[in-house]
Amino acid sequence: MDTNTYTSSELEKLHTVLYEILGEIARVCKQLDIPFFMIGGSAIGVYYWNGIIPFDDDIDIGMTRRNYERFLRMAPQILDKKFFLQSYESEPHTPFYFAKVRKNGTLFVEHNTKDLNIHQGIFVDIIPFDKIPDNKFMERMHWKLANFIYEIISYKEQPSKDNVHPKIDKFVSSCIPKKHLVGLLKFVQTLFNGCNKHDYNNVMIHNDHIPVEDLEKLQVAKFGNIEVFVPNNLEGYLHRHYPNLRKNLSEEEIRKYTHAPLELSF
Repeated sequence: MDTNTYTSSELEKLHTVLYEILGEIARVCKQLDIPFFMIGGSAIGVYYWNGIIPFDDDIDIGMTRRNYERFLRMAPQILDKKFFLQSYESEPHTPFYFAKVRKNGTLFVEHNTKDLNIHQGIFVDIIPFDKIPDNKFMERMHWKLANFIYEIISYKEQPSKDNVHPKIDKFVSSCIPKKHLVGLLKFVQTLFNGCNKHDYNNVMIHNDHIPVEDLEKLQVAKFGNIEVFVPNNLEGYLHRHYPNLRKNLSEEEIRKYTHAPLELSF
């Protein structure tokens, strides 16, 4: 593909594959009794459309850390052979801090990963959620430390002078094996999971806070023909994450959020 937009046919086919991947994840999670929840734009899709946002091109789900680790450990034995669970454990050169379930035989080659020798199939993202400090200063330090370590991990796979700390990244990444850096990142992300904290969050970003009690009382919802879960008080979560939340966006706004990959194949 040589443009940044999709044709209506491409987007329709992409949505079909995304629903297929999510359906398989939901099947595996049901068998393993692992709850997951829709997040980000996918949660908006539940709220307004009971499915994928018409112009969206991905699906994001979250799991609390304990369930996320169980999924990584147990899902590969149950997942249909049409799919691949991509994580550091299954593909050591992955640059991502989270897992993806990709469909074999498809392609979704993104600009920022085009040179990596990894599975490049169409995917659904699975994001781990961990408890975060209640204190805003501590939360910011937690976020900064996790992202600093992740920057070094990313440098190992994609060296870049555009990084915030390229010289430090180069030095540290040359001294410490990626396996240990990945372990350190997980240690930092999960520092507060044993504590009595108010919120879960995707530690790597600022605005995905979900109160602990809202993840302990997940609500059933529909996403296409798939039964999924959303945090209790979905509207509150969405308005925290998207202060200007609304159903209808301008064409200009839609173009900001949708970027076709370099190569797309079904």
